[in-house]
Amino acid sequence: MAVVSKRFDDLGSDGAPARLGLMGGTFDPIHNGHLRVAEEMREALELNAVLFIPTGAPVFKRNQHVSDPELRFAQVSEAIASNPHFDVSRIEIDREGDTFTVDTLRQLREHYPENVEFYFIVGSDSAATVGKWRGCAEIAELAHLAVAVGRPGSADAETLEQVIMEAAPFKLHLVRVSILEISSTNIRQRLAEGKSVRYLVPSAHRKALTPFPEQETPDDDVFSKAFFNERKAELEKRVSAKRFQHSLGVSEACEQLAKEYGLDVKKARLAGLLHDWDKGYDDEGARTRVRELGMEDEIDPTVVEKMPGVLHGITAARALGSEFPGIPADVLQAISRHTTAALDMAPLDMALYIADAIEPNRQFGRIDELRARVGKATLEELYFETYEYWVFLLFERRKPLHPDTIRIWNAYTERLPRKGKRGTGDDSVSGKKKKHKK
Repeated sequence: MAVVSKRFDDLGSDGAPARLGLMGGTFDPIHNGHLRVAEEMREALELNAVLFIPTGAPVFKRNQHVSDPELRFAQVSEAIASNPHFDVSRIEIDREGDTFTVDTLRQLREHYPENVEFYFIVGSDSAATVGKWRGCAEIAELAHLAVAVGRPGSADAETLEQVIMEAAPFKLHLVRVSILEISSTNIRQRLAEGKSVRYLVPSAHRKALTPFPEQETPDDDVFSKAFFNERKAELEKRVSAKRFQHSLGVSEACEQLAKEYGLDVKKARLAGLLHDWDKGYDDEGARTRVRELGMEDEIDPTVVEKMPGVLHGITAARALGSEFPGIPADVLQAISRHTTAALDMAPLDMALYIADAIEPNRQFGRIDELRARVGKATLEELYFETYEYWVFLLFERRKPLHPDTIRIWNAYTERLPRKGKRGTGDDSVSGKKKKHKK
């Protein structure tokens, strides 16, 4: 059977009794409440490990928007990475069809030996509906039911226990935990309203969720010729002559990509001009800029110390958003992401990332081959080919990799078709290309 847990796949293989906590959910997004419940359950029930299992196609949310499963899996992976007792499994994401708990428990039972006991962790609100779960009686045979109680407004423990035991003869554990009053729905609502989610979600992926508040009515003045020319004149004073010409080239290339792929041309032009707004700072200046903008808690300290060269996009976006509130959130996001990329790149993010590579002043490596792909590849294909180019260039130059680089690489290689060998008729950048419809 395929691996279900990289960290705990051999749990119980030595014949010793073991307890494995199972925490399923949409995790859209995962938040600190999930993590805290898992940790307190682990301690209270003396679990050897807790396995987070993001749903693939959640049955109870068929009529709701749910984020891409690969994105949710990657975010859970980031959130639990630092806890040696936690891991994340792909079994529900990789399984075709609707997601049912009983199917997951059957699959896990086939995988792990009988000396591994399962503890299925749920909140009291979910546990109150246990009678409606498919295969409820079988679930009671396959796993203990560990219910986190204490959430404000939840049913009291005695009533809840009665409801559960009437549904099936569960091996039930009601565990009082310091449940934080947090929900994924509330977090999505706060994001939609432009409110902060700091201390609600793990800092590892907070920036990817909400680098900037959304604006309902962007200020049209930021798209005026006057605003563009004023920022261009200011940019010329902020960066070197070579960097200034590069910025003008990126603005031009991003505009052309927008026209080719049906994006907002004005936003693309502005993002291209401003993407290197903070590029004039040296390494120590970039670190100082982070502190001046109050961003120390939002950026990995290792990145600040070891990779200051990637900070200029992040700090530029924050500074520009503060100084010019009319700049739309998606323009600021594209600027923020143009150095490191992200797991959930939006079309404008991709366009700016590509434009930064193929602008007319770039004359090294395989840039011409990437330029030739415009209009032949989809925007996402071209973005990944550009990303691939930069990653291999970093390897060749023996440069340090940003912590997100490998996670982004893995996420995209799962989504895109695998290539054959270069030059053998596949759609690699240097080999013979397949034809792509626009």
